[in-house]
Parts: sequence; structure tokens; C-alpha cells
Amino acid sequence: MSADNESVSSSKKRRIGFEEEVGITEFVGKHKGFNGVLKQRYSDFLVNEIDPSGCIVRLETLEPPPEPKPDTSWADDNVSAEAKEHLELLADGQRTEPVVIPVTGLSKEQRGQVHAWIRAHWPHLESHTTTDGTVRVSRSTAQRRRAAPWPSGRPSYTTFVLYKENMDTIEAVNRIATFLGMRPSRLGYAGTKDKRAKTCQRVSCHRLPAKKLLDLNRRQGLWVGNITFENAAIKLGDLQGNRFTIVLRDVDGTKADHEEAMQSLSENGFLNYYGTQRFGTTSVATHQIGRALLKGCYEEAVDLVLQPRDGGALAECREEWARSKDAAQALEKLPHRGCIEGLLLRALTKGGATNYLGALLALPRNVRLLYLHGYQSYVWNRLVSRRVQQFGLTVLPGDLLMTPGGSEEEPRIAGPEDVASASVQTLVLPLPGHSVRYPQNEVADWYKEILAEDGLTLNSFSEQKHRDLSMSGCYRHLVAVPREVQWQEVSYTDPQAALVLSDLDRLQGLPEPQSCESDDSARRALKLEFNLSSSCYATMAVRELLHRECTSWTPVATS
Repeated sequence: MSADNESVSSSKKRRIGFEEEVGITEFVGKHKGFNGVLKQRYSDFLVNEIDPSGCIVRLETLEPPPEPKPDTSWADDNVSAEAKEHLELLADGQRTEPVVIPVTGLSKEQRGQVHAWIRAHWPHLESHTTTDGTVRVSRSTAQRRRAAPWPSGRPSYTTFVLYKENMDTIEAVNRIATFLGMRPSRLGYAGTKDKRAKTCQRVSCHRLPAKKLLDLNRRQGLWVGNITFENAAIKLGDLQGNRFTIVLRDVDGTKADHEEAMQSLSENGFLNYYGTQRFGTTSVATHQIGRALLKGCYEEAVDLVLQPRDGGALAECREEWARSKDAAQALEKLPHRGCIEGLLLRALTKGGATNYLGALLALPRNVRLLYLHGYQSYVWNRLVSRRVQQFGLTVLPGDLLMTPGGSEEEPRIAGPEDVASASVQTLVLPLPGHSVRYPQNEVADWYKEILAEDGLTLNSFSEQKHRDLSMSGCYRHLVAVPREVQWQEVSYTDPQAALVLSDLDRLQGLPEPQSCESDDSARRALKLEFNLSSSCYATMAVRELLHRECTSWTPVATS
């Protein structure tokens, strides 16, 4: 079986019906829909970030940027011929004593030219200005050799395009940091991209030499390129969205069915559900752990994280915890301790066997947020489905409205005049939290009802024992509409053949895939391209297109 078509363990396969479990049940369009296979191969799912200026981020070169040539004209004309001869001898190893160049009376710029001139002609020599008005030049040793100084006038942040395959962003960043010998926090990026995909995104690092960075390209599954230098680091949220190129294989239905579905998606959009990826890929969903955290059931939260799954490298560790609740014994059966389970167990062994809150707080903050955001997303999904079931896609008095892509920080309350004039695309619903306002209609009561089912209230998002477990909430549009939509039907005979080219494929000169319409045995596929705003899920757009659940996929067997 190819690496691009790997099998998935039973604990990782998304079970049929999981969409309904996390509140995903409704659709926008009334079209018929059709069947198709999503992500049969990870090369069928391409993601390119869209930067804040609206440009699609692409990997177009693996070459280093041109290095500026320093201005050494003054040194070329004014350093004596004798000094130049001595420097040549020093560089060739025929001289051991340092070379002394008088610089008394020179300006700072002229002294800088002398140093730049020496580095340009003899990279292995080291120079420094002394207090007696001279520049002393000596041979560098491996121990003493220093990194070249950052060029004067160059912006301080090295920005590059990260291209990855079948790897999530956090893993890719950790690999880069390990290779470069730095903390992952030194690398800035705008957001995480899908794991089971080929993706491109921008990453930044303070004063990272391009040559050192490009050595990464020897690593399989990870490439960097398009290196530039910027004045500011990339931060979370520094993007407009993402450009998706998706192949749906083995589609059925007629061309008219496809056209009807594509027209509905392009014009009416899709319900902006949080996709099933938000809730994890194992039998214990993130929102279940988040619910336990918000309820203050910290032992339950730990048990859920460590709950046994089918198979996997952590099976013995999980089973030991379920059997004995002995953190030290469970830790002994853990093959690698840097994982979430290892962090929890190590915290329990050090901080007390029943200090469950302390163990959970020992997890990285982004991991805890993953659980808490999972529960907020679960509540939001359920609210969306209930609202569409009861009121359809209409604006009601008391709804919250915000212009998509607008600059408003807070929504306005819909009045009676908005019922006929406002678009459903301006309608937002809050994720529950302590800093959001709720609709001024019966929808607000639904939040309380859904939370009450889980033993929670609206105050549960603020009244927590630790501030890191409090959640402020935010607003999310009910409907998302993809932009710059393109699509085409293609035919293929080889299920292992790529039907779209990634940026790296094009850099490597691979030919464009050819359709096989003339072959009667050919299968049909649909190639989709569209832009989505950040935090929107392309899988939910595909679900709307197919008009059925699309979160499960079946690996193709190979002999």
C-alpha cells in the first residue's frame, strides 16, 4: 500500500454518524447531491494559505534569496598593498600572527567597510576593532568561528513558505525547531493546516540565515522556500483564509446533478459548522474532555484523555491506567513520554496521584484550549442545527448581525426592518463565553437548555478554579460562501495516479495529469477549487455539495 493511501487503524477511522453526534445535521441547498470519496489520497487535498494582502501563498523556489553585496569600495582603494599581502598569507596558513590595519580617524561607516571587505574576500578570517584604533585580523578556529553578522538594513524576520505532506502544522514546526536547535515558540505562523493534505503556509523566525534554513529540504515530507525578509513576525490570525484544491473520486450522478450542486454552493454557501476534525480523530472526542473540564470533573477529564482505545502504541499505558490508576506504572509502559499522555502521567507522579487539576494545567495551553474550544464548537453546531430546523435560513428580530469581512468588533441587534432586508449571510451566533452577547430572542434560551443537559450554565465559562479554563467566546457566521469557485469533471483509470499537482510537483517538473474520457472503463472525479475565510472548514463545503455525510473515507486496497 502506498504512503499516500495508508490504512487507518480502527480507532482513527471516523465512524459513520459522528457528524450527527457533534451537531452537524442540516444543509443550505435543496439540490439532489451525489456520492463521492473525499481524501482517498492525501494528495487529493491541497491547501494554500491566503496572506493578509490577498495573495495565495505558493512554493515557487527552493533557492536562497540573493545576498546583497556590501559596499567595500573605500577599503578596496585605501587598504595598503602590504596589508592585503599579509591577509593572503594569513588566510593560506603561511602566517600565524594577526594582521593589524590602522583605522584611526576613520568614520564608523568606513570601519564597517573594512570588516565587510575582509569577510567578503577571506570568509575564514575574523576581525574586530581594538581600543587603540586598529582592526586586528586573525584566523578563525572551529570553536571560535561566529555566525556572520546580520546585514545592515535587512529586516529582522526571515519569512519562508513551509510546504508539508501528510503532517500537521505543529509536528512540522517541531521538526523544524529540532533541526535548527531552537524552541518551537521562535517560529511564528498564522494558523494550522490539515494533516492529511499537501499544504503551503508562511512561517517566520527572527534573524534565521537562509542557508541554514534551506538545509531542511533534505528531510522527507517537509520543504521550505520563497525566503524573504520582513519587519514583523507572523502571528496567529495573520491571514485572509485558504485556497483549496480538492479531488472527489468515484463520483456518481449526472453532469446536471454536479452543476446544480456547484451552483447552489457558489451562490448560497454552506452552514458554517465546525467540521469533525475539530473534535479529534479518536474514539474520545475533544468536546467530551472539554465538558468535563468546564464541569470541574478533573479526574473524569484525565480518565478520558487516558481512556483505552483499540490498539496503537499507547495501548499498554492506557490499559494500565484503567486497571490500576497508578501513574508511575502507566508511565513505565509509555514508549515515548513527550506526548499528552506522558505529560499528564509525569505531572501526576510529581504533583500527587490525585492532583488532577494540576496535571491538566501541566499540559500546554493550546492542548487545553483544544478541549475547551471543542465543547464550545459542539454547542455552536447544535444551536445552528436547531435554528435551521425551526426557523430555516431567515433573519429574526433580535438576531445578531455582522457584515462578512467587515470591521465591526461587536454585532448589532436585528430589528423588524431587517427581517425582509438583511441577508442570512450577515447572521452570527456566539460561541458561549463570558464576553459575548446573546441573541435577544428565544435562541438565547436554547444555549441555557443545551448547557443544562450537560450540567452547565452560562456562568460555567467564567466561574472556574483557574483562569486558563475560563472562555471568553466569540462570534461566527451561520453561513459561509466560498469565493472564486472553479470546478471540472475528470476521468481516470489508475486509482493511485495523482489528479492534481501540488506546488512541489510543479517545481519538480511533473507533467499535468491527463483526463481519460475516451476510456469506457474510466472512473469519474470532480476537481474543486475555492477560497474560504480562516476558520471555515472545506470538508463542510464538500458535505453541502454532496448533500450527505462525507467525513469517512475508505482506503483503497492494493495487492
